[in-house]
This record gives sequence, C-alpha cells and structure tokens, in this order.
Amino acid sequence: MTLTSILPTLRDSIPAPLDDSVWPVHTRATTDDVVVAGVSVRRIAEICATPCVYTGAAVLPHSGGHASPTDSTTIVIARVTGVSGAGIVLDATFHGHAPLWREARLLGRVSHAYELRMPIAGADSPSPLGVVRLPDDVRAGDLIAVPCPGCFSVGDVRPARNR
Repeated sequence: MTLTSILPTLRDSIPAPLDDSVWPVHTRATTDDVVVAGVSVRRIAEICATPCVYTGAAVLPHSGGHASPTDSTTIVIARVTGVSGAGIVLDATFHGHAPLWREARLLGRVSHAYELRMPIAGADSPSPLGVVRLPDDVRAGDLIAVPCPGCFSVGDVRPARNR
C-alpha cells in the first residue's frame, strides 16, 4: 500500500512508486506515464498503436540499478477494450510471457479513484491471467503498461487477427 493508494488525490503531484528491479534500466514513473531512458512509453503507444512493446536492459539483481549485459525486460503497452464485473480485458496476448501484474500502470491520465484489485484478461483468453491493482475508474480506451521479464517482439503480443 502506497501513499497514493491511500490518498488518490496525491497522484496529481506524486507518481506512484515503481519497483526499479523489474522495469528496464533507467525507468522512472511520472504522474501519468512511465519513462525509460528519456523515452515516454505513452508516446510509443501513440506512434505505434496498441498493443506495442518497448524492450530494454534488465536490472542486475542486487546491483543498485546496473544494467544486465545479457538479460532484458519488455514493457507491454496495451489498451483496455472492456471493463465489467468480471474484470479488465486488454487488446494484447500474453502467451508464454510472465507479466508482473503487481506493477501494472495506468497511462495517459491521473485518476483520483481508489485502487481495487481486479482480474485481468488478454485479447484471446476468456479466463483471467492475473489480478491487477488499478484505479476503480479504469475504462475502455485507457492505456496500461506492464513489465515482463525477457525480450520479445510486438508480434508476440498482437492477437492473430491483428498481425
């Protein structure tokens, strides 16, 4: 539980903290975006359409933020296509990937709604892939970023009908 979880209005001025060890090296949070080495993840989604990916060097464990010479971390940026009592549905697929749902981020707007734990599903999975903690006012069209260990391409997250 973070301060921005307890007092959501603080999200206007304080970005929710992120776990530096699971995002690519040189990642920082802003109030409405995730920036990796000066590159806006939200802007990548605007240019490339969703779902899209950004891959960078992983952080070496217990190194204080140093880049791994061999490992990568990929950020998947997906659009919410539906929200219901059953949870959130994204426009990306996650076959063979291990998204770190605890680190999922709402991009593009600051929400003052309290966070809730909600099931989340991919474009081609009728059953939930995991549980996320996001503001209660998440709606279709919102952008969500989630880190995944490993290196993969946009073709790995695009549903078959969009390839």
